[in-house]
Amino acid sequence: MIERKMYQDVEFESEKAVLRGRHYRNSEVTRPTVVMTHGTSATITMVIDRYAEAVFEAGFDVLLYDHRNFGQSGGEPRQEINPWVQARGYRDAVAFLRSTQQSGQIALWGDSYSGGLALVAGAVIQNISAIVAQIPVCGASWPEGELDDSAFSTLVDIFEFGDVAGDPGDVVGPLPVVSLDQINAPSLLTPPQAFQWFWNTVDGMVAVGTTK
Repeated sequence: MIERKMYQDVEFESEKAVLRGRHYRNSEVTRPTVVMTHGTSATITMVIDRYAEAVFEAGFDVLLYDHRNFGQSGGEPRQEINPWVQARGYRDAVAFLRSTQQSGQIALWGDSYSGGLALVAGAVIQNISAIVAQIPVCGASWPEGELDDSAFSTLVDIFEFGDVAGDPGDVVGPLPVVSLDQINAPSLLTPPQAFQWFWNTVDGMVAVGTTK
């Protein structure tokens, strides 16, 4: 007996690239949809699909996709992490769902690096019902300046209209995701547990670059 496929392959545009992923959907009833995407580099084919399956089996539809420049999604340069671009990916995923009229309430889910992105995107995108941020990355220090309404207005303005492409001076890397030799080959993620996880899951010596 062949197991029925749990999802449909989908794609939508974001920041002049095509983002690709999976839509786990119960076609018999309208259910809340959880928009999910990976953290630093653990794309759909690595591990995040297991989270999506668990959420789907718990009673929610899921839109799961790879960030721009990663996995099955388009975009250049490959493996570059730009937090603003990735946060806008959430926005465009929500717009895609709403354009299909195949979802009820919408929640955002993020893990590690994308957990912080989900917090920002969920604060800005209208009518988001819930945000799930699993061990979110929110920065190493508090933001500078006054945290008032004007700061939020600036955040919204950058999110919607800002030039976030960056220039060579804004880019860190490329560098490995993980490495055991932090002296000769420093990596983005430094804990030995991270190296062990990548070693057991996939070749962790994939170079990435990050845009501030």
